[in-house]
Amino acid sequence: MINLRIVRRDRGERLLAECQSLVVPARGELIQLDTLDGKGEPSGPSTVWKVVAVTVHVPSLRSMAPASGSPLCVKTVEVHVTPDSGLFPDMMQEAEVILSESRM
Repeated sequence: MINLRIVRRDRGERLLAECQSLVVPARGELIQLDTLDGKGEPSGPSTVWKVVAVTVHVPSLRSMAPASGSPLCVKTVEVHVTPDSGLFPDMMQEAEVILSESRM
């Protein structure tokens, strides 16, 4: 498991979410941030964000091995996102491309 940090990039950097994860989203993918209650049930609105950059924090060769004796590993991945409102022009453009290709 890695520590996944979701950071809003369009207005300075603001941490939106942080959790443990087995998966890492790729640039261009969409992620949905959900608001959950203590039971894990939805308790508020969800928002959709577009991944614009992924930073994997990798220990360099100069890093020291952990005192526990475990091997060095990636522990944190930062995912930079823009809000869903920025998606509409991209989605419209993609739809136009698909339509133009289907007309050929």
